Amino acid sequence: MERKTLSAHEISKYDYCPYQWYYERLYGRKELRRLYVERNTRLHLEDSLASEFRKGEKYHRRSFLLLKFKRMLWKLVVLLFAAAAVAGYLWMSHGGVV
Repeated sequence: MERKTLSAHEISKYDYCPYQWYYERLYGRKELRRLYVERNTRLHLEDSLASEFRKGEKYHRRSFLLLKFKRMLWKLVVLLFAAAAVAGYLWMSHGGVV
């Protein structure tokens, strides 16, 4: 038996896009998704959802590698500064300029 009332979520969806709300109510979300995939396969189109997901993965992988590089560079700078400080101390205390 089909419901006679609308939920707040359905009203919000209708407000966003009446056509999407209508077709989803008429055919159901599962059937619309099946038709969407079928159409994309027939037209040799890439699934935009999967495409966006892959773009996001690529972006986050690149960002993570950049973050690792920055951390490694920062550690190297601190290590070089510490080595220079120790070398300067040893040079001054063991025969350097007094």
